[in-house]
Amino acid sequence: MAKGSDKGMEEADKLSSMAEENIRQWLLAHPDFLGKNTDLLASAVPTKRQSGDGVVDMQSFLVERLQKEVKYLTRLQDDFVSTARINLHTQKMIHNAIQSLLTATGFTHFVHILTQDLPEILEIDVITLCVEDGPVPLPEMTGLQRLKPGNIERANWSGGNIIMRPEAPSSEAVFGPAMDLVKSDARIKLTAPSLHANAMLAIGSRESGHFDQNQGTELMSFLATCIQSCLQMWLENKNI
Repeated sequence: MAKGSDKGMEEADKLSSMAEENIRQWLLAHPDFLGKNTDLLASAVPTKRQSGDGVVDMQSFLVERLQKEVKYLTRLQDDFVSTARINLHTQKMIHNAIQSLLTATGFTHFVHILTQDLPEILEIDVITLCVEDGPVPLPEMTGLQRLKPGNIERANWSGGNIIMRPEAPSSEAVFGPAMDLVKSDARIKLTAPSLHANAMLAIGSRESGHFDQNQGTELMSFLATCIQSCLQMWLENKNI
């Protein structure tokens, strides 16, 4: 029985060696395989070599360090892909919002689209157009907030045109009836010379931290540029 058992173990070892050699040859023929399957490297168990007292096993140390780097790079790649998807989704929403604004047939219709339709398109809770009192008469309508002269400039703009706040102070003047809903906001200065008054776009979210000063503002700036161009156009046409 012992001889038969030994023979069986020898055959098993031989088959195992053949399988390992086949795998090795296949990996050599497909050098990009491990690059596409980095999780295999991260989960590989390094062989522990027997060393005397005080001898550092550098092979195991280097393999473990590489495994940590692979895991870190994998997480970094996942974060990058997630951020790219979010940016692509935001870009699509901005484009849809601009297309909707371009369908306006007059100033009143433009403000309606801006304040009533765009929140749904941009997946946000409230948008208002804030205009300080000035010589140009504007109709009373939902979403159009009239402010006292100087109110817009009193905000902490820090030399820029956009404010992004994770925690927004309650403001009935800016958000009207929706003031208690807004927990986080973004405010953008608008330039419309025909108004002869300062103007601002206010965007509010019921989710604290939705906006943050470290977020990119390129798409927000692009949207604001399109909005102020449309606003100026309708004011020049006097189709209010």
